[in-house]
Amino acid sequence: MKTSSYGFVKRLLIPLVGLITVSFAQSQTVSFTFKDYLTLPRSRNLHNISGMDYIRERQEWQLAGDRGQYFLFRNIHQLTDWVCEPDSSFQTGLFLEAVRYDAASDTYFFAVENDTESYVGFKQHAIPRPGESFERVPLPRAMPLPATNKGIEALAVTSQYLWVAPEAGSRDEASVDSALIHFYRYKKVNGSVVFDAEFSYGIDRNICPVDANEALGGVSEMISIPGDENRLLVLERCYEKTTKTVTAKLYEAQVDEANRKLIKRKDKPAFDFNGRNGFRPDNVEAMAWGEDEDGKKILVVISDDNTGKNQWTQIILLEMQPN
Repeated sequence: MKTSSYGFVKRLLIPLVGLITVSFAQSQTVSFTFKDYLTLPRSRNLHNISGMDYIRERQEWQLAGDRGQYFLFRNIHQLTDWVCEPDSSFQTGLFLEAVRYDAASDTYFFAVENDTESYVGFKQHAIPRPGESFERVPLPRAMPLPATNKGIEALAVTSQYLWVAPEAGSRDEASVDSALIHFYRYKKVNGSVVFDAEFSYGIDRNICPVDANEALGGVSEMISIPGDENRLLVLERCYEKTTKTVTAKLYEAQVDEANRKLIKRKDKPAFDFNGRNGFRPDNVEAMAWGEDEDGKKILVVISDDNTGKNQWTQIILLEMQPN
């Protein structure tokens, strides 16, 4: 098990909302350096993590699993605290791929992908338990068939909007010959959301060509930059089953309102997870913001181990760099 070689992350719980300066929000580029990581032992029993968010009011990290499990942590003060048992856990009955909490409306947004469909739901005050009702976000395009496992994987919340991204594009876009997919933006209105616009996004295809399904590439998560309505961070990743390797990059995407595009800095990723001595990324799928003991911005990334013998749950810390 890898433990922190950089010291404790004493203030990981402090969120970024409200703490980021105007100069950061207006900066031209975002980049990260690798700070630290921890690989959890299998006995830790934290598996299949596909979504994560942090709720400031409760000082609570919420982790969602794609087999229905949900974990709550309230005492994460340093990296090794993730080895401890969660403060609570429960079953949702939903195969969750992403979760985002909107504090302004006290609303949980979540992406679901099961054997029959993929969709986005939302509920005020709490994640739904089995049998509880919730509302759905209308999608402008049909998602790929469930057998492809390429439905909705990524959500982002800003002060004004909810962003939704399919893993490999809509049903008519999910092809190795299609260089563009579309993200969907919704305006937050009175505790609900209303479809606002589609934005094209240039996805990396054929990054894992040996696996026919993974040749489509995939957006496994995205997150908003707090205080900035005009940029998103998009995590693209593929898992090569034959070689059991993960290829993953984090990109900055600028919103182009006039042309309804997300302009991706493909030539210079905000962070490349591969090619680092002593570190091999696993199936990275969840992201949330934090801050370290020195007040530097930290992006926390967690991998989905798929309860596999050759995969692991990793907690990865990326440090925001000054521009």
